[in-house]
Amino acid sequence: MMALKNRISLPSPLFGLFCSTPSPLTVELIAAAGYDFTIIDLEHTLISPDQLAVMLMAARASGISALVRVAAPYQALQALDNGAEGIVFARIRSPAQALDAVRSCHYAPLGLRGLNSTWHSAYGRDDLVETMHAMALETLVIAMIEDLEGLEHVDAIAGVDGIDALMEGAADLSQSLGLPWQTRHPRVRAGVSAIQSAAARNGKAFCCLPRAKEDFDCAVEQQVRLFILGDDRGITRRAMNSHLVQHKPSLR
Repeated sequence: MMALKNRISLPSPLFGLFCSTPSPLTVELIAAAGYDFTIIDLEHTLISPDQLAVMLMAARASGISALVRVAAPYQALQALDNGAEGIVFARIRSPAQALDAVRSCHYAPLGLRGLNSTWHSAYGRDDLVETMHAMALETLVIAMIEDLEGLEHVDAIAGVDGIDALMEGAADLSQSLGLPWQTRHPRVRAGVSAIQSAAARNGKAFCCLPRAKEDFDCAVEQQVRLFILGDDRGITRRAMNSHLVQHKPSLR
């Protein structure tokens, strides 16, 4: 399977889903549904290291690319060593933070990631130097821009060597603007547009989280090719509710 980092430059759109449920079965279901990738979320969940390891194994077995959104920078090394294709860093506010993110994900000379003979080299069976070079070409680093400070430095963040994509965080951005949960407010939309433009100016991919069909259609017209279509919990709840409504007249 081609690494997600190499697929984001292709013309076909790619669709992902946040995975917030601490279960390898959920990862398998996301793969079976046909998504191109999943982002296992450590920021807003209590997914443990042991659970994460098994979820990443499930992703490999199911043939789906798995990224991990980390709650703290030290988690990047652990996630990558256990098979994550890339890391999503929340609340990147400055080029210095972006550079630290890159350094935590890559080996020298681009980064400071510690060496270890992990599953990538079949635990030392394969040439370790060749494995390092291969991983440099396949490790995806995504910076989320989620507040006013990040927005003020978005061009400098996008320009950091090793940042592959910017992801909008309209929910937290709305809060930063004093408009909590008004993710489609004109000021929030303007902020998201600024993130998209900065990515384009710096030759980086842009990851969009459309909240409505018209948002998705607009992004497609603007040639956005990387999408997160929500998370497993929300989709599961809506599907369960829809199923119940079909059978319980009082809810119709």
